[in-house]
Amino acid sequence: MRARLFSLMRRILKLRYPTDLQPQTGYIGEFATWEEAKAGVPGYSDPNIAQRVAYGTTEVLSGRKAYERDSITFETRQYAFPIATALLWASRARSALNVLDFGGGLGTTYFQNRPFLQAVSQVNWVIVEQQTFVEQGKHLFRDSQVSFCSDMREALATEIPDIVLFSSSLQYVERPYEMLEAVKASKVPMVVFDRTLFSGRLHDVLTRQYVSADIFSAVIPTWIFSESKFLNYMESNYTLVSKFLASCSTVENDRENRNLQESGYLFVLNGSQYDIALRSPIISENKQ
Repeated sequence: MRARLFSLMRRILKLRYPTDLQPQTGYIGEFATWEEAKAGVPGYSDPNIAQRVAYGTTEVLSGRKAYERDSITFETRQYAFPIATALLWASRARSALNVLDFGGGLGTTYFQNRPFLQAVSQVNWVIVEQQTFVEQGKHLFRDSQVSFCSDMREALATEIPDIVLFSSSLQYVERPYEMLEAVKASKVPMVVFDRTLFSGRLHDVLTRQYVSADIFSAVIPTWIFSESKFLNYMESNYTLVSKFLASCSTVENDRENRNLQESGYLFVLNGSQYDIALRSPIISENKQ
């Protein structure tokens, strides 16, 4: 009976989705250029994506849901404690916190960490996003700790943040190292990466991410970073404090079996108060 049922389901799927048209999800293919990777596919800039995320964010703002990620809402928060630790550490210097959240959607990481932020007297959380998200954000977050802009360099020029967050965002930028160069030039004291794709190769690779329709229908050009290249670049100006597992991973969806990892990293600026604190000798409380 079970075998007959599975056979029937396979026939139904074949009728609904011909073999060459069956929906794909995950990381598929490799491309020589960004133009090639994005050619003929719907990207992240589709206004319908921002609208779908906005609906989930409205559920959070109303208190009906606790947390939203990629338009999916949750009854309880899924904490990322390395990020929470970094935020609280960055706030210690002046009992306030200026955050630049690159690609932060409509406040995913903000809502994720809001319970911890209650310990900080003043929070200014700036999200850099595409214009469709900026428009939705300005409508939803009036008179809030959260604000929106569409230009990374403009945000950095307005005020140097205490911390910059890249959470599942850097790999979706055409020229990611230009974003990192802007952060370096501004001498941001702390930088955190989460949910970022890496491989053991010596060079970066372009692929496509086919997003499940349960989240939102999209095909997005995506960088798989060379971990060694990335670390060499960052460590020219920053000290690596910690590498940690991504708060949420999608590497099991790699259809090319490239042995990817989705990781997080915490860096502090060389010579900053955080770097000095890390290098300070440990003072024993048991004085002789």
